[in-house]
Amino acid sequence: MDPVIIGYIVQAIGGAIGGNILGAVTRGGGGLAGRTLIGALGGVGLGFAAGQVEAVSNITAMWSGLIEGDNGVHLANAITGAAGGGILGLIGGLLIRR
Repeated sequence: MDPVIIGYIVQAIGGAIGGNILGAVTRGGGGLAGRTLIGALGGVGLGFAAGQVEAVSNITAMWSGLIEGDNGVHLANAITGAAGGGILGLIGGLLIRR
């Protein structure tokens, strides 16, 4: 499988987890399915922004040094996804109420 696709998958999973956590804490976000979708989109969006914006990529590059090798890259993608998903999960939790 293409390493770029794997990176986006890991970012989406991290985003779904981060979006669910912060969406649930703020008691909103459109339920489990809504928080998962919002978080996954936020995770991939922040991962894409990290590749395009130098300031964001400098921050996400620090996370890849936590573990050596390929696992460090996967961890950085998961943390990046969780951050992006958490941001959108927080926004979704505050704006979308059931």
